[in-house]
Amino acid sequence: MYYTSQNRSELVAYNESVNNGEGYSGTTITWAKIIEHPNGADYAILKHPNYDAVLTLEESLSSDWFPNSID
Repeated sequence: MYYTSQNRSELVAYNESVNNGEGYSGTTITWAKIIEHPNGADYAILKHPNYDAVLTLEESLSSDWFPNSID
């Protein structure tokens, strides 16, 4: 599952919340990478199973998020 937003800073804040809550350090320093949609206006991040947020939740990201991937 993914959280999506048109405000990248909301996803940065979610990522930081997970990072702080999990105490990541050493080899794991961040929960997930923020994915930018090719339209340049939408962003997504993988939802951590233990952390919720007031963001749009998507079951999966459609293929238009990854136009250059090989099917």
